[in-house]
Amino acid sequence: MKLMPSHGRRLVTLVAHCVMAAALVGQARPTSRSLVVVATTDVHGRLRAWDYYDSRADSAHSLAAAATIVDSIRAAHPGNVVLVDAGDLLQGNPLLSVAARAPGSAPHPVIAAMNAMRYDAAAIGNHEFNYGVPLLRRAIGQATFPFLSANAIAARPREAFARFALVRRGDLTIGIVGATTPGVMVWDRDNVKGRLTYGDIIPAVRRAAADARKAGADVVIVVVHAGLDGAASYDTVSTGLPSENVVGRLPREVPGIDLVVYGHSHREMIDTMVNGVRLMQPRNYATTVGVATLNLARADSHWRVTSSTGASVKVQGHVESAAVLRVTDAAHRTALAFVSESIGVTHSAWRSDLARAVDMPITDLVGEVMRRVSGAQLAASPAFSLDARIDSGTITVAEIAKVYPFENTLRAVRISGAQLQAFLEHSANYWKTWSPGTGGSIVNNSVPGYNFDMVVGATYDLDLSKPVGQRVVGLSVNGRAVTAGDSYTIALSNYRQTGGGGFAMLAGAPLVYESKGDIREMIIDAVRKAGKLEPSAWATSNWRIIPADAAAAAKASFRNGGGDTRSSAPRLRVIGINDFHGAFESRTGPRGQPLGGAPALVSAIRRAQRECAPPSCYSVLVDGGDEFQGTPASNLAYGRTVVTLFDSLGLTAAALGNHEFDYGQDTLRARIRQASYAVLSANLRDTLGNIPSWIRQDTIVQRGPFTVGIIGISTIETPKTTRAINVTDLRFLDPAPIVSERAKALRARGANVIVVAGHVGGFCNAEAVCEGEIFDMVNRLTSPVDVVVSGHSHSLVNTRLRGVPIVQARSRGEAIDVVDLAVGDTSGNRPGDISGSRVLRADVLEIMADTIPPDAQAARIAKVAVDAVAAIIAQPAGRILADMRREGSQYALGNLVADAMREAAHSDIAVMNNGGIRANLLAGDVNFGRLYEVQPFGNTLYTLRVRGSDLRGYLARLVAGNAPRAHVSGVLLRYDPARPADDRLVDVRVDGKPIDGKRIYTITLNDFMVTGGDGLGLAGVALETTATNIVDLDALIAFVKARPQGVASPAVDRIVSIAP
Repeated sequence: MKLMPSHGRRLVTLVAHCVMAAALVGQARPTSRSLVVVATTDVHGRLRAWDYYDSRADSAHSLAAAATIVDSIRAAHPGNVVLVDAGDLLQGNPLLSVAARAPGSAPHPVIAAMNAMRYDAAAIGNHEFNYGVPLLRRAIGQATFPFLSANAIAARPREAFARFALVRRGDLTIGIVGATTPGVMVWDRDNVKGRLTYGDIIPAVRRAAADARKAGADVVIVVVHAGLDGAASYDTVSTGLPSENVVGRLPREVPGIDLVVYGHSHREMIDTMVNGVRLMQPRNYATTVGVATLNLARADSHWRVTSSTGASVKVQGHVESAAVLRVTDAAHRTALAFVSESIGVTHSAWRSDLARAVDMPITDLVGEVMRRVSGAQLAASPAFSLDARIDSGTITVAEIAKVYPFENTLRAVRISGAQLQAFLEHSANYWKTWSPGTGGSIVNNSVPGYNFDMVVGATYDLDLSKPVGQRVVGLSVNGRAVTAGDSYTIALSNYRQTGGGGFAMLAGAPLVYESKGDIREMIIDAVRKAGKLEPSAWATSNWRIIPADAAAAAKASFRNGGGDTRSSAPRLRVIGINDFHGAFESRTGPRGQPLGGAPALVSAIRRAQRECAPPSCYSVLVDGGDEFQGTPASNLAYGRTVVTLFDSLGLTAAALGNHEFDYGQDTLRARIRQASYAVLSANLRDTLGNIPSWIRQDTIVQRGPFTVGIIGISTIETPKTTRAINVTDLRFLDPAPIVSERAKALRARGANVIVVAGHVGGFCNAEAVCEGEIFDMVNRLTSPVDVVVSGHSHSLVNTRLRGVPIVQARSRGEAIDVVDLAVGDTSGNRPGDISGSRVLRADVLEIMADTIPPDAQAARIAKVAVDAVAAIIAQPAGRILADMRREGSQYALGNLVADAMREAAHSDIAVMNNGGIRANLLAGDVNFGRLYEVQPFGNTLYTLRVRGSDLRGYLARLVAGNAPRAHVSGVLLRYDPARPADDRLVDVRVDGKPIDGKRIYTITLNDFMVTGGDGLGLAGVALETTATNIVDLDALIAFVKARPQGVASPAVDRIVSIAP
């Protein structure tokens, strides 16, 4: 066998040395050993390093090269390797189209290659059924390994697929359980009808795993063709099928499994852990090989897994296996002859790069062929690939195969006008709602491009300025407006007609035409018949996007970035975090999953840094502010522990957040002196207008070829969102002109990229409509900047404005920002854009603490910080009888805190600002630590004596905004939001009685509110203000302790809207 290139040998040697080390340990200590599981998935016919569509070598995708990697690992660890595949093997490129038409006795090239590689098992993928069950069974009959599918139910028991297989490696028995997405019942319904049904993956795997254990398995590996999580790609309600995306649930709901290898979603994942079980999905198209090493210890007479590691090895750079090349050679030569066949000529270049934004001839060709062959009035089809093209000159089969890559058959159904309208509205979900000023891509990435169908034979506009479900306007057929009761025939693929893509409105539509021939062959035949293919013979005017600016944004979504990271020039990666708030430990999310925390956050950051390796990529890490305030581990150390953590990260710079002032300026300055990273605020001034000597405006750092200027800004709301007394000598100026000036100055000093780290917030809704202080600032900038890492509002923001990516990653380490830039490339800019770089990638990656291995160093730092306060926070406080969450502007937890304040101060009324309530309070026993997270700021309670008339004015100001931002106790407010802001308060009752303007009332507030934190001015009209010397947290603890029977959830309705 030929030697592989040196860099390829190093990759495999790294894996091999790890495996060999484990083997040596096993020899020295017979009570321990390791097992190496090697995996592929979604190969889709990439058996050799050849692209049949473009007729060129493709060394990045090759199962034959993967075979060399497998051989090397086996040589390093003889007799202790298991090789599996997670499905989608038998369909996917012209090689397999040809193989499907070969005589039944001919060896299938996929099976021949896998036999040569000595696979141990494979899961059955949904695409295994595309050519029918008989072909699948012939393939299974040729395989020397089992195909597995535990959730398949055969009509004839003797035709059932194996649920699991047992393989032996020395004295170790490995059970391999397989499963398949139930979506087979949608996408290949007719191919499996009367033969098979598919049920829920979870219970089927649970039964099979248990049976494998009973049969003697020491280790159980699940190999499943299904997605990780999220909604299914089909309508589970109308189909009655269970979801396809359940892999993330398997480790939680199926006991006794040790590793999950999965495929289907074409997204690589190697180092994710859920409930102690590793999940691994190699990259599709034989791009990488996944390698999991399971470390085992002997328990009695059996082995058990104690830990695992994961690795990914790219096939590129590895020589191809001679054995695999030999057994696939005949099929390869037949496929080459097939795709290179000339079927016609054209004098035009047919493109598809904008085919989802513009009605283009290449998609009209597909729709018109479907319509003419079926005789239907209409036809619907997507643009499968934006890389497909038909070049001027000779037309080959390969070009048509790229235009229509799937083996779909043609059908036609009869639908009503209402169904047609609903069909197009559902298709239009591919787009986000557009509004003036919308920046960045307006593609809804949760909808695959192959589910955006365009209809030929009708004319209509997609008004993307309108909400989802109301976008299709001007719909007509043959010049006549479509009404709900009209009737039409429409040609579709079998995938779409059977419900693929969630087009539930087609359910029950009468079938009027069906062909067993596939649509691609129909297009090939049409081109052959025409001989000369010209756009004028096929192009029709069917649809467009409106208004014009939305159409321009749609085009820009494909021309400007769109996730394209292919570039020969080095790129800069900006990794962003914000609003950490001392979150050393994860917290429980709404579905019971652990979110954030320092070990998981740092692990995610380290992964993003590892993926960006010089010389092709350089990274910088910035923070959007509010590092300290929020947990005992941070607060009781006055933020020292957080700075220690952030220093260990190699943080470059951080914006100055409002909560950095909570411990006072002296403590803040001490933290700034402690930090090895820059703490920045360009818009901070003293009362004389000077920049304080202890703060920096900006900094410049060098990352490879990139000179990075970083500007920090603080929210102008800081005096209202920290204790006002802590910032009385400071002013927070409008950041827009200051950022513009600093960006210009930094570029003059040599910076070729500008990052803004801003503790300045904003929100984007589900329709991608964004508003807030950060967007106002970017709209008014006059100098180019490249990326904005935002904070303060604890929101998920990932958008572009004026070409500038703006990101924010929630809070408490629950997400990170990753933005990749082609620095200095402004080719994608539109008029008005100020971006100095082209965006290659912009993601906000959420972090679930049980799906990512913790960073060891961060875990040690977190443990020291938490252990230092453990004795304090572990003190029991009482019991909470029901979950109380911070949802909306009014919630039970806020009322509980206000009740505790009123009870502690013995006042008539209490008011608590929403911003001071920082965590949910869940049912169960609670200690000081949990209550501390609810009220971490240590505010002192004050009692004010005020006249009823002044109290009423204050309460009126509470309801003057868009939604009340406070909770009350002892008083009931009714207000009408439809009335003017200064006249919304309709009724006020204290202790059940109307408020008396002449009576003197006592009201309890915290010192943040008394000193002007919410700017409502009650302290200025109070007759007397008295410090109670009671800390708000102590009041809450006392309130809970005083109720040993448990604390019930108080009624929410205290500030009541009477809007009609």
